[in-house]
Amino acid sequence: MNFNDNHLLKALVDTAPSGICILNSDGFIAELANEKFLQIAGRREEDLIGKSYWETFSEVREQYEDILCHVVSNNKAYHADQVPMILMRNGKQDLIYVTFVYAPMVDLDGKVHKVAIWVQENTKEVMEREKDTAFNNAMKIDRDRLHDYFLQAPVGISVMTGENLLIEFVNPDYQAMLPGRSLVGRPFFESLPEIVDTDIAQALTDVFKTGLPVSFRDRLVAISKEEDGPTTDRYFDFSYVPRFDSNGKVDGVFNFAFEVTAFVHSRRKAQQESNNMAQILDMLPASVVVIRGFDLVVDMINDSNLAYWKKTREEVVGKPFLEILPDLADQPFASQLRQVMETGQVIDVKESPVIFTNADGSIRETYVDYTYQPLSELDGNRNGVLVMSFEITDRVHARKLLEQYANELTATNELLAQSESRFKFLIQEAPVAIGVLQGKTLIVETANDKILDVWGKTREIVGLPLASALPELDGQPFLEILDNVFATREPFYANEIPALLEHGGKLKELFFNVVYQPIFDQHDNVSDIVIVAVDVTEQVNSRKALEISEQHFRKLSDLVPVKISNALPNGEVTFFNQGWLDFSGLSFEDLRDFGYFQMLHPDELESFQQGLLQASKTGVPFISEMRFKNKDGQYIWHINVASPVLDAQGKLIMWVGSTTDIQAIKEEEQRKNDFIGMVSHELKTPLTSLNGYLQILQLKLKQDDGLTFAEHALERSLKQVRLMTSLTNGFLNVSRLESGKMHIEKSTFDLRGLFKETCDEYRILFPNNKITAKLSDEEIPVYADRQKIAQVFNNLIGNAVKYSPAASDIWVTVEQIGTRARVMVSDQGIGIKQEDLSRLFERYYRVGDTTVSGFGIGLYLSMEIIERHGGKIWAESELGKGSKFFFELNIYQN
Repeated sequence: MNFNDNHLLKALVDTAPSGICILNSDGFIAELANEKFLQIAGRREEDLIGKSYWETFSEVREQYEDILCHVVSNNKAYHADQVPMILMRNGKQDLIYVTFVYAPMVDLDGKVHKVAIWVQENTKEVMEREKDTAFNNAMKIDRDRLHDYFLQAPVGISVMTGENLLIEFVNPDYQAMLPGRSLVGRPFFESLPEIVDTDIAQALTDVFKTGLPVSFRDRLVAISKEEDGPTTDRYFDFSYVPRFDSNGKVDGVFNFAFEVTAFVHSRRKAQQESNNMAQILDMLPASVVVIRGFDLVVDMINDSNLAYWKKTREEVVGKPFLEILPDLADQPFASQLRQVMETGQVIDVKESPVIFTNADGSIRETYVDYTYQPLSELDGNRNGVLVMSFEITDRVHARKLLEQYANELTATNELLAQSESRFKFLIQEAPVAIGVLQGKTLIVETANDKILDVWGKTREIVGLPLASALPELDGQPFLEILDNVFATREPFYANEIPALLEHGGKLKELFFNVVYQPIFDQHDNVSDIVIVAVDVTEQVNSRKALEISEQHFRKLSDLVPVKISNALPNGEVTFFNQGWLDFSGLSFEDLRDFGYFQMLHPDELESFQQGLLQASKTGVPFISEMRFKNKDGQYIWHINVASPVLDAQGKLIMWVGSTTDIQAIKEEEQRKNDFIGMVSHELKTPLTSLNGYLQILQLKLKQDDGLTFAEHALERSLKQVRLMTSLTNGFLNVSRLESGKMHIEKSTFDLRGLFKETCDEYRILFPNNKITAKLSDEEIPVYADRQKIAQVFNNLIGNAVKYSPAASDIWVTVEQIGTRARVMVSDQGIGIKQEDLSRLFERYYRVGDTTVSGFGIGLYLSMEIIERHGGKIWAESELGKGSKFFFELNIYQN
């Protein structure tokens, strides 16, 4: 497979922030490489793609070919961190430092079939690190002075010294993460024994030995807050940074730590909720409730909303909103709900406080984002509101914590002014994105690696005005906001604020929680602004995708012409689409609680349950034909597909049902069976009669009066032959019509003349009826198939005779009306009910007295013939008062 054929993978590789190259494991032929990789390698795409990797990079083949082969043969990744490498780049030899990974990619059989090479150039960082060595020597002199600042920093900081990593200092935030432990004066691994024998411990030891810092993000650590207490799973962002003495030797390690357990849990909860989207409404992370009428009665509510209200379904459904939650009466929600129903305007509120009174009288303060969407009946009258809300209490508390950190940061302004170099060092190693903008021109004075990653920029922007460093901010609100911070001297806080930032030459929409904190000089004037940012793009996009997916699913499931349902493994139904609700005439709650199994036909219940049991064991959908009772009490045939959904371990996690109406197919099948029976019966009757007449004729010819009887027998036999011919032609015409092969051979003829020619035949065929014709005095030319139009004449007059009393009158009118020729056949027969008139021309349809012979195909064929000539045919009748049949054709124009 060529990876260029996979557009999604190519797009992901092209937009990756690191260099990526994909090789096959057979010959190491390069199949895909992004622009970042080509830039680092100093090669063109045509020098690499489709060629052996070692042909392109022959200068490093001796060092790394065996390593790459080992990765393929052992299915184990190889990582190299900031290694020196001499490459021919853009035609000249360069010494560069790179961090790279050879990562094996396996197929479904576990065999390595590709190798992904991830590379990041570190040349600038290595050069800067060498410069920093001298800087760190000077820093040791001021280390004691930095102690006071560490105490006030808004992140956890500890300092460990010596090979046994004795903890000589922890600030309050660090101690707050481990409140029940004695830390200072003890070796690190003695005070935190849970860390021993973990890769975290190895990383800390390596930092002391190598002098290279290490960072962890969202790292799971099983640790106790108390000494010898039970451990709990907690998540941290932390860095180990070496401390150097005056000789450039590592004599200790800084530990910068920030607990992110709440953020990780929140993100994972959003991911879990997204994965469970297919489990429909009750599995949504959003709280959903439908409220109806002026009294605000709760019509529907999902489990998420019940949990938020701390109520049961029985306490909520069918009851007024303010009766359920009387403590919300003094809050704005009831008036907003009525406003939405009155005006039809959507209300969208962010970070609204919602205060509940608990059963013990205590107050529960929460925060929600909510939307009120009007609901209308079919006639357009608004009668309800769809409420979708997300509880964001943790996020608001997190923001307030961020504000607290910002306030603490403000309190350290004087200390930062006295030790600018130490302040920059702290910012650079902090586990959050931090930058400092100087003066009203917003010069980028300091920016740590994390904020440069957020901005999509390199350290080359330091020293430039923010507007020049990030030109894509033009037209966005950030520069104006920063100007306002200078003017008002007030910090700015925002959650999930969107920003368009250029990454890799393309604009990307990102979302941040930010603080813009003004810094004051000794004259109490704003001198700088500190930016603290947390990238929350992943959480925002997950929530938006979840909201869109839920809306699309509901609309799609209600639009498809299939009844769709969803159920838990225990059979509890969690979703019925609109097709089920319309069919049953029940609400979702009624259909879920008792309606579904009551709709099943009793004869099929046992086999249905056995089929479900077998499907749950095998994972194969159970497909069956079943009858369901509709809202009118009629059993309707359906194809029902019950599909079990299994997880990766083969465990049943839900049922998805798809039910399709096949009643019309069943009825059509029954009509065809009836038709076959009728054909058998009708064809047998004339054959039996004809056979009898011929046998008697044979006997009579041997007697004296044989000639007299022969004339009579031949007349009757011919009549039966004509009947047989008519029946056979009818069946043949239906067959040809169904296969699209009925041949229409048109010519120009006089419609009035056609009737005159066939009039004598009608009188012979129907001697007991008086057929009266009213014909136009002039010719009526039409361009049509003469034989097929004669067949329509015969069928209409034949029906008039069959359904009329003996010796009754039949009238035929052939006349010209404008540009149309109209034929009318009128009788004094039994007439037709009004409800049957609309179905007269359906195939095989019979009305009233079924003792009259026929198959219900004559009128159907007549309609098809007339419509294929561009005409129309219809009937007018009243039960007991006879019938009139009409058809019209276009007059032929020379």
